[in-house]
Amino acid sequence: MDYEALIFRKEKGVAVITLNNQEIRNALSDKMMDELFLVLDEIEKDDEVRAVVITGAGRAFSSGGNVNSMQRLTESAILARDVVVRLGKLIMRITELEKPVIAAVNGAAVGAGCNLALAADIIIASENAVFSEIFVRIGLLPDAGGMFFLPRLIGVAHAKRLCFTGDMVNAEEAERLGMVNKVVPAEELEAEALGLAERLAKGPTKAIALMKTIINKGLSCDLAAVCEYEAQAQAILLQTEDFKEGMQAFQEKREPKFKGR
Repeated sequence: MDYEALIFRKEKGVAVITLNNQEIRNALSDKMMDELFLVLDEIEKDDEVRAVVITGAGRAFSSGGNVNSMQRLTESAILARDVVVRLGKLIMRITELEKPVIAAVNGAAVGAGCNLALAADIIIASENAVFSEIFVRIGLLPDAGGMFFLPRLIGVAHAKRLCFTGDMVNAEEAERLGMVNKVVPAEELEAEALGLAERLAKGPTKAIALMKTIINKGLSCDLAAVCEYEAQAQAILLQTEDFKEGMQAFQEKREPKFKGR
């Protein structure tokens, strides 16, 4: 399928989604959100895709909400709520995708664009990246899951500071705070993200999917519940081809060749 606001390609078991509306710094327009839902559905159904990279074209990852279209949201609280609910569903779609998602943040990730990155499982940032929960500067609060992800990643005190002030955080500080996993030179970002994605794509896909699910669930439940999820998931994985291959490879002292089955 052809996309207008995205560039989509697949290689070596990895789906690469590039946000591509550079005139508005890859803001999450209605068209882009429509296409993100479609491409995530396509990826979900494609067994050949075993890892995902999301990045931005040009100088920005995403500038978040399209400010030029926000004026219409002041006319109706119902319409405003519906738009934000839909954005939240997009974020949940990413977190519930049963494949690892890497955000390769190439530039500015602000507002909902910041939270789109935070929804990924792993964030690799260019040294040129900057992050901001910029909402407060226009009298709003963070949406798109920002107030869920941020305190869990960097702690309540730092999360409050960034939400209350809307301060810009450069890549180095984001790494120090724990917002991102790794910072690399700009020219190495694509290779770093793709290399990690390809490594994950060669892994035991079902195991990684269940890890993602349980870790996310574990953020809002107790130890006993997590232990039960682990027991159920492990019972499933012990029956998979990948487990049998992993055991055989271990015994034969070689690298396993997982198939995601």
